[in-house]
Amino acid sequence: MMMLSAKLSAVWALVVKEFQMIWSDPKNRAMILLPPLLMLTIFAFAATFEVNKIAMVIYDKDHSPVSYALVDKIAHTPYVKNIYFVDNPRDLQQKIDTEKAFVALTIPDDFAQKTYLGESPTVQLILDGRKSNTAQVVSGYLTQIFATFQYEINGVATAHSPITLRVRNWFNPNLNYQWYIVISFMGVLISVMMLAITALSVAQEKELGTFDQILVSPLKPFQILIGKTIPAITVAYMDFTIMLIAGHFIFHIPAESGYFLIYACIFVFLLSIAGIGLFISTICNTQQQAIFGVFAFLAPTFLLSGFITPIENMPLILQKFSVINPLTYFFRLARGLFLKDIDMLTIWASVWPLLIISVCTMSFAAWFFNKRIN
Repeated sequence: MMMLSAKLSAVWALVVKEFQMIWSDPKNRAMILLPPLLMLTIFAFAATFEVNKIAMVIYDKDHSPVSYALVDKIAHTPYVKNIYFVDNPRDLQQKIDTEKAFVALTIPDDFAQKTYLGESPTVQLILDGRKSNTAQVVSGYLTQIFATFQYEINGVATAHSPITLRVRNWFNPNLNYQWYIVISFMGVLISVMMLAITALSVAQEKELGTFDQILVSPLKPFQILIGKTIPAITVAYMDFTIMLIAGHFIFHIPAESGYFLIYACIFVFLLSIAGIGLFISTICNTQQQAIFGVFAFLAPTFLLSGFITPIENMPLILQKFSVINPLTYFFRLARGLFLKDIDMLTIWASVWPLLIISVCTMSFAAWFFNKRIN
C-alpha cells in the first residue's frame, strides 16, 4: 500500500510539473483558451455546405409575359442573389468567364408560344463547372423551379400533381448546417489541441535539456507517459467545455443523450489521440519535428474521417484506413449523442473501436518510449 501511494505521489508530482509548464507562460494560456472558441465561431459561419446567394445572368429572347413570369419566379427564390440581364450571347459568356455569374439562362424566342400550345419549351441552362458540387446543387434547385412554373402556367396546381411529397427532416428539423459543422469541428479542434500538447511534451523536454532529470527519477516509462497524458486530457476537456457552452448558447445545439454520456465517450476518444501524440513526441527530438509530425498525421486523418465526403464514396483501400481513424468514430458518436439520442448498443459500436485504438496507441507509445530510453 505504501509503495502504491509512493508511485501515485510521484506521478502526481509529474502531473503538477506539466501543468506548471503549460500555465507558466501567459501565451500558452491564451493559446489554450481563446483559439478553440474563436476557430469554432469562424468555422461555423465560414464552412458551409449550403448553396445560396447565387449570381445569375439571363438572356431573354422572348420578352413575353410568360418569360417575365419565369424570371420573376427565379428572382424571388432564396437561392438567387443577383440577376444580370444581357442582350447577346457574347455578354452572357463574358459574365460566366469572369465569374460574375455562376449560372446563365437563355430563354428562346418561342418560349411563350410553345407554352400556350401546351408543348414543352426548351431553355438553355449553363453552369460554371469549375465548382462541380455547387453546379449539381444549383441545377437541382432550378429544375425544381422550372417544374413548378410549368405546373402553374398550365393551370395545374402543384398540390394536385399525381404525387404529393411531404418531407420531414429527422434530428435536424430546420436543416441547420451549423449543427453539423460545429459538432464536427469540436472533434477536430480538441484533436489538434490534444496532439499539440502531447506531441510537444517530450520533445520540449529533450530540447530544453530537462528530459534527463525525468529519466533519473524513480518514475517508470509508463508512469511518465501517464503524467504527460493527464494534463493534456484535462486541457482538452477545458477546451471541449468551452465549445459546448458556445454550441449551446450561440448555436442552440441540443444534447439529446445528455452531457454525462458525451463527456464519457469523449474521454475514450482523447485517449486514442493521446497515444498518437505521445508516439510522435517520442520519435522527435525537437519541437519543430513534433509540429511537423502533428500536421502530417492530421491532414489524412481529417480527409479520411468522412467529414468532407462520405466514406462510402472513397476508394475501397481508403475506406480500410478509415477503420483505424479515431475521428471517424468521433463523428458518428457526436452526431448521435447530440442530435439522435442513440441507445447504448449504438454507442458501444463506436466506443469499442476507440478503446482498441487507445490500447494499441498507448501500448506502442510506451514500448517505443521504453526502447528509446534503454
